[in-house]
Amino acid sequence: MYLCTCMTKKGYDTEITDLFFALIRCSIGKEEQLPHTPTPEQWQELFDISKKQTLAGIIFAGIERLPQEQRPPKALLLQWYLLRENIKNANISLNKKVVAVSRKFKAEGFNNSILKGQGIAQLYPNPLLRTPGDIDIWLEGGSDKVISFIRTIAPDCKPTYHHVDFNISNEVDIEVHYRPTWMYSPRTNKRLQKYFAKYEAMQFSNTVSAGDEEFNAPTPAFNMVYIPIHIYRHLFSEGIGLRQILDYYYVLMQSLSDTEREECKAVLISVNLKRFMQSLMYVMQQIFHLDENYMLFKPDKKGGEFLMHEIMTAGNFGHHDTRYKEKGEGYSLALMYNLVKRMFILVPRHPSEVLWAPIFKIWHFFWCKNH
Repeated sequence: MYLCTCMTKKGYDTEITDLFFALIRCSIGKEEQLPHTPTPEQWQELFDISKKQTLAGIIFAGIERLPQEQRPPKALLLQWYLLRENIKNANISLNKKVVAVSRKFKAEGFNNSILKGQGIAQLYPNPLLRTPGDIDIWLEGGSDKVISFIRTIAPDCKPTYHHVDFNISNEVDIEVHYRPTWMYSPRTNKRLQKYFAKYEAMQFSNTVSAGDEEFNAPTPAFNMVYIPIHIYRHLFSEGIGLRQILDYYYVLMQSLSDTEREECKAVLISVNLKRFMQSLMYVMQQIFHLDENYMLFKPDKKGGEFLMHEIMTAGNFGHHDTRYKEKGEGYSLALMYNLVKRMFILVPRHPSEVLWAPIFKIWHFFWCKNH
């Protein structure tokens, strides 16, 4: 039996939360109807939560599966439908831009792969319903070569350790990665970068289809390691949204050999993520009813309840987290205060990464100054 008891501790409406999770399960084909019919007021709350978690398009697919008597009021249903159509059109447009950007970098001599976003979307039953974001593209060549080239396009760009971002004619934000992600601890980061280097050529040649478009994106095995680390990084910075968790659900559902799964587990353990992965598996179990055959680790209830609370509090990229007044990247006093406050929350469960964070931040400040 699946229970969402973690939502009661901070005053959440458990009925709405459980309805929302049930609606997600309808959207991914795990259930055919809701436990009971929501009131018009509850439907409005469900709509608001779906937008907060950037799952409105996905959840509309669940609404279409519901019995007629369980569906939202007509006015809200129309509003939801129009939002879904906007999401579909945005995806079609972004897919074309992804291909154009990928081809542009390829023409300049950079093999590349589309991280997260439009690459992950292709794992969904209907990729066009996943709310799109910006373009994350991983370029071959290393930080110095990539940064040098990007400065010919955007001279004022400000690189960070793993990526540099810029905007093309106010049309789309692009994050150009020379490292997919990182860890604060030097020891675990070295292991992680070694894993990326071992398999990077495969990611630059793995082609996926998005409708009539094609581009390179990571393999399911690579994403099985990369995506949870990306989620972990958001736990330490902006916050986690359910869209990121659903992304990983569809990664876990991919067909991998036992050898590939065991290697993914070994890599995640080597970078000290076993405990986090156990928490993540609990969230997968509670919200999506993920079968244990697809789990990489045994679920941990205590850590999972903490993680679920963070997800429901912060929303997508922490945009709805009222605990932190100033958001973004940089080294202002307010942002440093936010970091300390968040680290204090995380230290009981992730002590090593928390303790290395301030040292990494100091080192990173000077790294940015020199690049």
